[in-house]
Amino acid sequence: MPLPKKKVLLMGKAHSGKTSMRSIIFANYLARDTMRLSATLDVEEHYVRFLNNMCLNLWDCGGQDAFYESYFERDRETIFRSVELLIYVFDIESDCPEKDFDHFAGVLEAIEDYSPNARIFVLVHKMDLVAEEERDIILDDRRRLITDACIGCGVDHFRCFGTSIWDETLYKAWSEIVTTLIPNIGLLQSHLKDFCQMCDADEVVLFEKATFLVISSSHGNSDDGGVQIDIDKGETIKDGTEEVDATVTGDIDGLTESLHALSSSRIQDEQSGAKIDQLPTETTVVEDDLDGSFEYDADDNRRVAPRTTVSAVSRKPSRLLDAHRFEKISNIVKQFKLSCGKAQSLFQGMEVRNRKFSAFIDAFTSNCYIMVIVSDPRVHPTAINQNIENARKHFERFIPHS
Repeated sequence: MPLPKKKVLLMGKAHSGKTSMRSIIFANYLARDTMRLSATLDVEEHYVRFLNNMCLNLWDCGGQDAFYESYFERDRETIFRSVELLIYVFDIESDCPEKDFDHFAGVLEAIEDYSPNARIFVLVHKMDLVAEEERDIILDDRRRLITDACIGCGVDHFRCFGTSIWDETLYKAWSEIVTTLIPNIGLLQSHLKDFCQMCDADEVVLFEKATFLVISSSHGNSDDGGVQIDIDKGETIKDGTEEVDATVTGDIDGLTESLHALSSSRIQDEQSGAKIDQLPTETTVVEDDLDGSFEYDADDNRRVAPRTTVSAVSRKPSRLLDAHRFEKISNIVKQFKLSCGKAQSLFQGMEVRNRKFSAFIDAFTSNCYIMVIVSDPRVHPTAINQNIENARKHFERFIPHS
C-alpha cells in the first residue's frame, strides 16, 4: 500500500534559507555544508519519509519575484490546493521587508482560497545575525507585524518561531511542525507519561529515527519537572574497547565536547554500537520486577511496561532547566550519528553517567530513539535498559511502521 502523502509548502524570499534548513533536517547536511547549495529555481518537489509510515510531499518554492507572479496567477491552484502545512520563512536581514510582507499576504490569501484548513507556521530565520542582546526585541517586533498580516487576511491560527541553522532553534521549530502531522500524538504522549513514571525517570523523550526531531516528551514527578543535563569536568569516556580522555565543561556543552571526542576517534563497534559511559558507579535497586513481560492493568484494560519499585527519595531542586535542552541533544546526537556513519559504524545508543544523573539513549521502535534521564541513584541502569526493552513492542502500536 502506498504511503499517504501530506503536502507541505516551503515558501519565502530568495536566499531566506529555505533549502538550507530542509537539507539539514531531512538530508543530513551540517550547517557549514549548506553554503554550497544553490538557489532554488521554480518549485522543487521532494518526498520525505517521516516515522516510516508518513510521506511528506515537500514543495520547496523558489523565492524570486518572477516565480511569485506565477504562483499567484498561472499556477495558483496547482501550488496552493490540498496543502497540509504552510511553512513561510522570513529573512530577518531582508533589505525589502515591505515586499516580503506583500508576498506573505498573497500566499495567505491563496491558502485561504484552496486549503483553508492548512496549518500555518512562520519562521523568522537567520536570527544568529542579530546581536544576542537584541534578539528578543527584534523577534517580538517581527511577530507583531506577522500577526497583523495574518489577521488582515482572516488567518487567526498560526505559529511563529525565531530560527537559525547554527543552533537548536531550527530543531525546536521543525519538531513542533512535524508533530502536528502525527494523528495519535495525544495517545502516544499519555503512554510515554506512564512509562516515565514506571521507570521513576526525571524525563523521557522520543526522537524520530532519521531526523532526530523530538516527537514527544514527558517529565517525572520531581519538583522542577526534570533534571538538568550536566557533565562535570574530568569525566572519562569509554565504550569498553578504548578509552578517550575528554575535558568537558559544565551543562550541555560538556555533552557536546564528549560526543565530539568520541566521534573523532575510531572506537565505535559496528555490532554493538557506540557507547558513552563513565567509570562504574555504585547503584542499588531495592526491588525489581523484571520478568521480561508486560503487567496488565485492569483499571484501564491495557498492557503496561514492568515496574521497578524503589524506595522514596527526596530530590534536591536542580537548576533552572534549559527550555531547548531536547533540541540541543537532537542536534548533537544527529551529528554524532553522522560521524559514526562516515566511519562506517552503526549507531545503536549511548549512556552518559555522572554523580548527578544517568542518561540513556537507545534505539527504541523501528522509527524512533528513546532517551531516559534518571537522577535517583537507587534506580539501577539494568532496570532502565530492561524496561526500554520490554516497552518496545508496546510502543510499536502507537508509532506504527509501514
